[in-house]
Amino acid sequence: MASSEADPAGVYDVIGLGFGPANLAVAGALLEQPREVDQSNVPHACPISINKSLFIERYHEFKWHPGMLLPGTRMQISFLKDLATLRSPQSPITFIAYLHSQNRLLDFINRGCIAPTRKEYSDYLAYVARYVQGQGIKVAYGENVIVIEEGGDGTVQVHSRVLTTGETRIRRTKNLIISPGGSPWVPRCIQIILPHPRIIHSSEYLSSVEPMLVTMKATTRPLKIAVVGAGQSAVEVLLDLHSRLTSMGKNAGQTHNLNLIIRDGSLKPSDGGPFANQIYDPEYVDVIYDLPSDSRRRMMADYKDTNYGVVNPLTLDSLYQVMYDQRVENDIARRDGNALPVTSAHITIINYSNLSSAEISTHPAQTAIDTGTDTFSVRLQNTLTQDVSETTYDAIVCATGYERNSWLSLLKSSSLGKHFGLRAGSDKTRLAVDREFGAAMNGTFKAATNGMNCRSQSLDTDEEGTSLSMETKVSGTLPTMADTLYISRRYRILPLPTTGHEFIPKIYLQGCAEETHGLTETLLSVTGVRAGEIVEDLCSNY
Repeated sequence: MASSEADPAGVYDVIGLGFGPANLAVAGALLEQPREVDQSNVPHACPISINKSLFIERYHEFKWHPGMLLPGTRMQISFLKDLATLRSPQSPITFIAYLHSQNRLLDFINRGCIAPTRKEYSDYLAYVARYVQGQGIKVAYGENVIVIEEGGDGTVQVHSRVLTTGETRIRRTKNLIISPGGSPWVPRCIQIILPHPRIIHSSEYLSSVEPMLVTMKATTRPLKIAVVGAGQSAVEVLLDLHSRLTSMGKNAGQTHNLNLIIRDGSLKPSDGGPFANQIYDPEYVDVIYDLPSDSRRRMMADYKDTNYGVVNPLTLDSLYQVMYDQRVENDIARRDGNALPVTSAHITIINYSNLSSAEISTHPAQTAIDTGTDTFSVRLQNTLTQDVSETTYDAIVCATGYERNSWLSLLKSSSLGKHFGLRAGSDKTRLAVDREFGAAMNGTFKAATNGMNCRSQSLDTDEEGTSLSMETKVSGTLPTMADTLYISRRYRILPLPTTGHEFIPKIYLQGCAEETHGLTETLLSVTGVRAGEIVEDLCSNY
């Protein structure tokens, strides 16, 4: 049963889809807008009412990457790149304001490190969520947005489902901010055997690893677990599993085994140097946005090693030390007359390998006691020789990144899609800057699409930086023309003027426009600045 809900006037000024860091920063920026008229009677007030602002979040409470809050893991950015400092250092939602409120500011300074732990940063975000709600921001937790449609009278209609009851709620809004975050992605050969309690994604690692290991405690043979991925999350999971398996002790007198499966020849360190990190400065968004599309892609490829498929050097050092220690242990244990037992779980990196298939199977060494414990038969293809090998695992952890297409499906299946040139049946979409929008509207579509190279641009990547389902590579034949979605410098998607009537609502995207705005889009580096730009654009010409 559907119910309609809105403020007393019947329509919200703005609804945000999602309440992660991106929309949390928007909520903070909205609160800090002026709301008075000066003595000359010139309005300086933000027209967006706090009482008519709402954010819809599927979690039942504020959460941020709960599956990867591993002990001791640190953020990869400075604490100053928080939700507000780069936009307004005086803001009450800065990380420093949080530290002060917790009476930990001096302790943090004495710590001597600019990167907070992930656990502390998560607590900071939760603190900001409580603060903005206390200032009047409304959040509908525990709801999943299922449909967005034209609502009439210059509004957008948002349909959401209450996860606990199944009830559908319908709200109307004058403006919409889509900040969907990412959805866990796993290799396609793994997708076909999901769900399974012993195949997990890194996004749910902390909540799933103990139940996963419990299902294997009755196994009498040594366990063998695969971790798939070559990025920061993959190595953090690998090290945590190593600790857990080592603490479990041996099975049948043998140590447990961990395989890290990667496509390249080795793990690569992230480039965290000051010059490379300038790509994450707010002004570089302007630089990237103003480039021709082919130059923009080349520039982002140049800086790929700052983010995709790379690992913090300190984390790599920790892994190398663990693997070196296991070699020392093995060498000592092999000496004649030395009975020193090897107790640590054993790590092996399987490089130049792609998963080509996976199926549920029975382990060849399974005993009567082990009956009922499935294993996974996995085929790996060497990317250099194309040779195929097969091995069996007791569990698989996929640290393979996220896809960011849910917003696109929502728009394409909606009556809103036609206003932006999106077709429900199209499987390819590219993002383009407003300069190309002007060229296309002037009939020079060929110039506007220069640099497409007969392929659509990926809107999602895995943790190793490889494009996923949105990119279709074509060899020898021309692909069908991709839909083109135009987005302004301030993250507003631009309606086409050929849809019969003017489209009034403003719709913004956050975390989805890497193709036009650069590598900062899916990261935290410019979250505060971007939120300020969106709110300023939202309040202008209202």
